[in-house]
Amino acid sequence: MLSELFTPVETPEAPNRGFFKGLFGGGAQSLDREDLFGETAAGKASRSLAQHIPGPGGMEGMKGAASGVVGDLARARIALDERGQKLGELEERTAAMMASAESFSKHAHDMMLKYKDKKWYQL
Repeated sequence: MLSELFTPVETPEAPNRGFFKGLFGGGAQSLDREDLFGETAAGKASRSLAQHIPGPGGMEGMKGAASGVVGDLARARIALDERGQKLGELEERTAAMMASAESFSKHAHDMMLKYKDKKWYQL
């Protein structure tokens, strides 16, 4: 009399988990090589990993985009030079204002010393 200890039963497939549940749900998850790498083991690229999306115009489109970028850079360079010139002018005007304020301060001090000891008519 031989009996079986366990009765063989088909194991059910694990339910698919959503992306965020898999990402934030925690818990260990077992993956096999096929799940991780797809058909790369057979030498074929997986279609789900990357696809070539052709752009408009190919090489001509890239040349046009590059010339647009070069134009943008030239405009930025011109704007930067203009800003530098304006900052230089502002620095010169600031220095002139400081010299004028220094001169005013000196003349005011001289006038204060001149009229310091004189008595004025008081009401």
